[in-house]
Amino acid sequence: MESVLLSADVEERILAAARKEFEAKGYAGARMQAIADEADISKASLHYYFRSKDGIFQRIFDEAFDEYLSIISKLTVETPDWENQIREFTGVLFDYIRCGRVLFLVREINRDPDLISKRLEKKKKSEQVAYFERLQATGKITDTNPGLLFIFLNSLCSFPVMNGVMFQKALRMNQKEYDHLMSNYARSVCDFFIQAIRK
Repeated sequence: MESVLLSADVEERILAAARKEFEAKGYAGARMQAIADEADISKASLHYYFRSKDGIFQRIFDEAFDEYLSIISKLTVETPDWENQIREFTGVLFDYIRCGRVLFLVREINRDPDLISKRLEKKKKSEQVAYFERLQATGKITDTNPGLLFIFLNSLCSFPVMNGVMFQKALRMNQKEYDHLMSNYARSVCDFFIQAIRK
């Protein structure tokens, strides 16, 4: 039993180290030795758990992508209080984006689109797009292209995080001031989005 617990502990340390390495440096820049050092194990032990860089990368990528899909799937079921549903969704999405994993996903998908092609090929359309189509069908929101609404909402949440350094400099803010500005961002951007699409 002890060896099972030890193995699980070592594997979790490896995964935590790999997340840190891949999210900071991407697939191309990540090094197996750096992952082993961070996990406080030998490189040989690392290869015992994960035979290749590709294998451990795929595990880290799949976990991050599954987490993202789980979040965006929350905006799929129509409720009478659609505005509050969008508010809650936007808050959860923005918090997830702020943790930094979306930047990792975007960078790696742009490097290798096949990472998600097979996973998404069975889906005819985004569930978020279908959600906006249903809101339009019931006359609750404007007739703006639902694909654009999907892009608008995700972009509004992502852009100030992915370009935080540029915005800090442009606004003459330090990190603490920018973090304070971002603490109210999800609510503000949601108000803006809802007002723009409400019929």
